[in-house]
Amino acid sequence: MSDSGSSSFDYAVGAQRYSGALYSGSAVAPTAAVVLAPDWRGQSGLSDDHAKYLVELGCTVVIADLYGDGFNPEKPEQVGPMVKRLLENRTQGVEALAACTARLRQKVSPETPLICLGYSAGGMIVLDYARSGANVAGIILCSALLKTAAPGMSTRIKAPVLILQGTQDQVSPMETINSVVAEMDAAENDVRFELFSQTHHAFDNPEAGTDPTARLVYSSRSAHRARKAIANFLSEVVGEAKHV
Repeated sequence: MSDSGSSSFDYAVGAQRYSGALYSGSAVAPTAAVVLAPDWRGQSGLSDDHAKYLVELGCTVVIADLYGDGFNPEKPEQVGPMVKRLLENRTQGVEALAACTARLRQKVSPETPLICLGYSAGGMIVLDYARSGANVAGIILCSALLKTAAPGMSTRIKAPVLILQGTQDQVSPMETINSVVAEMDAAENDVRFELFSQTHHAFDNPEAGTDPTARLVYSSRSAHRARKAIANFLSEVVGEAKHV
């Protein structure tokens, strides 16, 4: 479970139970509702910090449960098998995120714009959910584990998309980014990419450290710019929703 300030948020897909975390601000009517799919650690101090930032922007936020049963890896050796499972069961991730989104819709008024935001492994799930025909107001990926559509998966996305990536990302290198760009163009999706130079995977995570030769590297500059880009995108999506 995340730090104080959140409450449990349970949902299910068939017999599989999921336990997320709900963050609500003091506003009677939130400006937007956000489903936040976190990085491989799930509900952690970092995802808690991301959620609280969104609450400050006036959003109601749910941190989704990536793996089911409220499991959040705490040891590095737990990560590989769990992320491998996500990669091998991408449809399962979509179904879980759809259930989380449907549950959140019950918590807010029907006119509240709903946005999905994914970091790292959570970003892969969010983009796959968007490809599934998700009826949401916006899609955001930040330092995502980018993947092109799986065989048989649609590439058409209804909502506008913002993708924030580093040019030095070893997890999702420029070759992968270019492939996703080509897919988005071919599908005529409304997508904007913001690339941060000298920026690696997990640039939003201070715990990653700043060793430029590492696989995961924090960048305070890129993290700050990404948050501003997310805030601007949210403002734009909310504004457009009011005029529909």
